[in-house]
Amino acid sequence: MISGYSRSPQAARVFCVPSLTLSGTKRLKHALKITAADLELVGFHLKPRPLLILSLEGLTPSALGCYGSSWNRTPAIDAIADTGCVWDRWLATDDQPSNMFLHMVHGLDQTTNWKDKWQANGSIDLITDVEHIADQFEQLPFDRMVSLHDREQEWEQSPAEDIVDTQLGQLVAAAIERDAEQDDWSVLWLHSDFLTKRWDAPRYMALMDEGDEDSLAPSDEVELLEHEGEILERIEKLPPYFEDLAPPSFQLPEEAHPDLVTSWMRTYGCQIRLLDVLIEILLTSLKADDPHVLIVGTSGFQLGQHGWMGHRQGPLRSADIRLPLIVSDLGPLHLPQLSGGDTFPNILDQIASHSSPDEPHSLVWSPEQWCRSDEGTSVITKSDRTAHAITTPDWFYVQDHDQSEHLYLKPDDIDDFNNVARLRPDIVEQFLNTQKNPADSKIDGAI
Repeated sequence: MISGYSRSPQAARVFCVPSLTLSGTKRLKHALKITAADLELVGFHLKPRPLLILSLEGLTPSALGCYGSSWNRTPAIDAIADTGCVWDRWLATDDQPSNMFLHMVHGLDQTTNWKDKWQANGSIDLITDVEHIADQFEQLPFDRMVSLHDREQEWEQSPAEDIVDTQLGQLVAAAIERDAEQDDWSVLWLHSDFLTKRWDAPRYMALMDEGDEDSLAPSDEVELLEHEGEILERIEKLPPYFEDLAPPSFQLPEEAHPDLVTSWMRTYGCQIRLLDVLIEILLTSLKADDPHVLIVGTSGFQLGQHGWMGHRQGPLRSADIRLPLIVSDLGPLHLPQLSGGDTFPNILDQIASHSSPDEPHSLVWSPEQWCRSDEGTSVITKSDRTAHAITTPDWFYVQDHDQSEHLYLKPDDIDDFNNVARLRPDIVEQFLNTQKNPADSKIDGAI
């Protein structure tokens, strides 16, 4: 069991786990063999539908099958999305993931008190490996917390051989161990930065093209390129994926071979497949009766768009702020309306109202709500990487620190390939006026 301390009968409890108990690790290793029927036989009592949340820094929708990925497979996440709600245009209100997390927990106006509804059925717990989040526990609406950020010194310096040894695997093991305790939980929230800090997934999980295993050489096209000797040598040794634990963080050189981007995408995809497998294991292991599952990103990740690789690299663009948001069961439905991270408390409040085991698949959003217009909606994204960034149903406008202006047609131009600022000076002028007069926020449509 996890040990800790209590501040008061009503106060939250903080748990620091320098190393997980044998119980948690064993349960993770054998989780795929555990069924709900097995749990009932050993005397576990099933609860009303709780909520399992996984929030991840650096999670991009481009690597998820349910968002149309053609280069990575995520069967467990896709299965959740198949019967759930998928937000197609859910945007970050801050490109700093810790700030985004706070917006999601509190809301910008802090008027939605989602905590009260969930506490009726148990505690609201946070399990995290992010030090900055753990340090702010006193200001967060959680009853208790398990912190794993201090385990960094124990991690291996090479990719793990087993998923239980990964940073995310340890987080899931802590969740399984918490779930085994006698006191009930209503919300179990896992928050991790492994996608931005530590790519330790076993490399056998990477998707490989035919022939990659037999040769590490790139295509013959590389011989047609003119490079300096050092660059050519590096490209000739380019593997199908990288063994680096540190995620990429650089601007692509102009002479970079396309295989370089592909190799990093495969390596990132390996981490996402680790996430996918661990989600399946976690759901198999929980004693809770048919929990809602919510998967959400708190920041994006550049995978070659605009010549950058990494988390919060280069100027702010859509790859940084368009995030996945998936809620199980409450569909199947894709929500096309524009919405921002500050609406997250409302979503938690709505799910709580539909968490009864008597109506496990009731729709949170009616057809009328799904069809509603998002005209007049706008999402402002705060960032130290840009002077101004605002998204409307039809446009994404961003003004870089060098005063250059960029305008992209939405939702068609997903990755901001075509800057149409010079073609639509009228729209740019409207955005500039909005900056000067925030009360006048009307922006004309795309047509």
